[in-house]
Amino acid sequence: MLYDFDDHNLFITPKIAYFPTAMGGASRHMMVNGSSHRIAVKIKCSDNELFRVSPVYTLLEPGNAQRLQIVRDPGPPKTDKIVVIYKTTCASSARDAFECDLGAERKVIALIAKEDVTVSIAPTTNLKSILRQSVQKS
Repeated sequence: MLYDFDDHNLFITPKIAYFPTAMGGASRHMMVNGSSHRIAVKIKCSDNELFRVSPVYTLLEPGNAQRLQIVRDPGPPKTDKIVVIYKTTCASSARDAFECDLGAERKVIALIAKEDVTVSIAPTTNLKSILRQSVQKS
């Protein structure tokens, strides 16, 4: 099965990112709208001094996907998180959809910075590769 019950509306992969502390790094993630409704997405981070994310707001049409880029500057080893807030919407802008947080759901991406991580490898964000991997694991 491609989606767990919790992942049906918004599927995010991978759910953990590792970064070397000495040089920082980048991680790419894929967000897929598995529902039959337009979804507005807002990204929040636990440490905006060390991390940059793109996009911060986005709209995902049913069945569409969007890459999420997370960049970490060099800094101390610690664990942080990205909170992906999402909700169904009819708004034409993701920012407008979040004027009121009613009905919003949340998912978390763990951000782990350690000294012994030598290379920050960005996982595949190619949807065909993700689907192929899911089929092979089944």
